[in-house]
Amino acid sequence: MKKIISIVFCLLLFCSCADRQQSDSCPVLRVSLEQQEVSMKDLFGRLEVIPLETSDSCLLVFPDKVLCANGRYEVFDHKRYALFLFDENGRFIRQVGRRGQGLGEYREVYDVAHDSRNGNICLLSPFWEMFVYDAEGRFLERLQLPEKSNYQAVMDYGDYFVTWTLPMTNEECGISVISKDSLQCVREYWHGNSNLMSLYPRAFHLYGEELYFFRPFQREVYRLGLDSMQVGYQWDFGSDNYSIEDFGFSLKEKGDGQERDGLIKKLQESTIPYFFQENSQNGKYYYAQLIFGFSPLVGHYNIFYRKSDDKSFFFRETTEGVTLKTVYFCDDFLLSLASYEDMEAYKHVLDEQEFAKLKGRTEEDNPFLVKCYFK
Repeated sequence: MKKIISIVFCLLLFCSCADRQQSDSCPVLRVSLEQQEVSMKDLFGRLEVIPLETSDSCLLVFPDKVLCANGRYEVFDHKRYALFLFDENGRFIRQVGRRGQGLGEYREVYDVAHDSRNGNICLLSPFWEMFVYDAEGRFLERLQLPEKSNYQAVMDYGDYFVTWTLPMTNEECGISVISKDSLQCVREYWHGNSNLMSLYPRAFHLYGEELYFFRPFQREVYRLGLDSMQVGYQWDFGSDNYSIEDFGFSLKEKGDGQERDGLIKKLQESTIPYFFQENSQNGKYYYAQLIFGFSPLVGHYNIFYRKSDDKSFFFRETTEGVTLKTVYFCDDFLLSLASYEDMEAYKHVLDEQEFAKLKGRTEEDNPFLVKCYFK
């Protein structure tokens, strides 16, 4: 009997340790959604302005992604369906990609990535294609991708492209790992309700060599590999946590034709309080953007969770009145997109030399970038 008790005790101890190790391997980020007073000085040590040139050749309509490569800023415009290259001072270089029916032209493109093997620029079409240009923007080739319902986002991952699509059926996967050599899908992940997946298709971020994936209505952020996908970390908002299933939506199965309209209505009425627009991280911070009330302009909140001491910063705008609109996030800095209306707030945080770069700008000008260097 004593031997049996000892065995049972050891098994319980082993299970307890196994649970603890699993919990330790998946950080839980506990954050209060009570708005804090946060100054730009709490997060950043230096700010730099990049005023993007404005002309008929580079007029931006809806820029929603920026890449930093080759000493320049590459701005993807979701409404112009093109990539615009600016030098380190914001002077326009050239446009990459164009709508049309000629060589290297397309109907639409939704995302952009750099091929890490050769530096080529890859524009993703929703219609199973990728348009490839060299680093200078010259068209190279048109690649045929595996047939999927609607390609939305792409991330470079070594010898692979990882894409996000909007599944049309409950059986179709949303994530595809595609070999760059064969252009065949070598692994698929993520079944789910496509009505919950169509908001904000920027689904991936890289941290070091690891690729992460999230969706708007889930607090889990997944680490994605060639062999498996598992929870990498999880947000915990205490009493402000919710499950989308509590509002009558299935995570797994798509509902009837009215389901997406009902989802939007519940967001607009704040019945569903918030959803994730962005997740990123670097060596110092986990970062997320939350949208409240389905209003990116006034309902946009930032979360910075400091890894060194588990301190979190939750705010809509800083004490100086700055609203961060993050379009790029890396170890050293983030890029915030700012417009003419933001200039007054930035006047309080920029030094005279940097603010002078904005002299003479008008409402008709392109937005400017603010490079915020982490402390």
